[in-house]
Amino acid sequence: MAEIGVVVGSYRGENLLEECIASLLAQTVPPTEIVVVDASSGDGSVAIAARLGVRSLVVPNHGLGFLYNRGVESTTAPYVLLSNVDVSFDPHCLELLAAALDADERRFAADARQLDWDGDRVVKARTTIRRGPLLHEYVPGLHLEHAAPADALVPTVAAHGAAMLVRRKPFLELGGFDETFFLDAEDLDLCWRAWLRGWPSVYVPDAWLRHRVGGVTTRTMLPRRLVSSHHNMLRFALKCLPRRAVARVLAGELLRLPRHPRVIAPALVQVMRELPEILRLRRRLRPSAELLDWMLRGQPG
Repeated sequence: MAEIGVVVGSYRGENLLEECIASLLAQTVPPTEIVVVDASSGDGSVAIAARLGVRSLVVPNHGLGFLYNRGVESTTAPYVLLSNVDVSFDPHCLELLAAALDADERRFAADARQLDWDGDRVVKARTTIRRGPLLHEYVPGLHLEHAAPADALVPTVAAHGAAMLVRRKPFLELGGFDETFFLDAEDLDLCWRAWLRGWPSVYVPDAWLRHRVGGVTTRTMLPRRLVSSHHNMLRFALKCLPRRAVARVLAGELLRLPRHPRVIAPALVQVMRELPEILRLRRRLRPSAELLDWMLRGQPG
């Protein structure tokens, strides 16, 4: 089994960090290194990491993908676990995720089952996609289901950014996470770009963790996160989806603009400024209607 490094992205996570790291140190296949990438929290996170013998990096707060990218660049292990600070891992989790990547060298990412903090309820399972209405969907015209049940290892649209195991080399070849994304959909964007290269993501239901969902999202961060969410969805669609799907996404955003101008208008303005770059990336990525159709059919075979 390949060596595993861990990158923990943290912002004001001092009350959560110790339990997260303790669960990583208790793994049946322990990581060879753990790096806490702190988003200039100004709290006690760096001191806690030092006390636990874990390396830390302090970087600007430019979003979760930015934290993860800096962490992966500083590691050397072939596999890297990307983890939020508000999670605690079952002792077998890393072993099972790594075994899933070992089983097929094409696989890019492995995703675990997520339970709530009490361990009573599944909050994240397999991610699937199907057609949906223009309104009341995160991606207009498409419905993303993040808790589809599965009893065996299966393909998934995207591994979840709260805790995903990736191959370091292809991660770097993809350019890592899109750093224009502050929060939300950075995992969907990354894994879709991997799928376009023929690098699958898989869901591993026997690997599990507990997730204190929203444990580090503050009130002051929420407005920025909402704008970021719409920006990220639009940028993902324009980069990665076939034209017909892009048209539906744009139509959906324009329809809901009058009800949510403070959130959607800034996102649209930002995307318009980025449009020349987005179109260059789109030509390089070559969005595939066949990939989307296969996803919509439930990823058979």
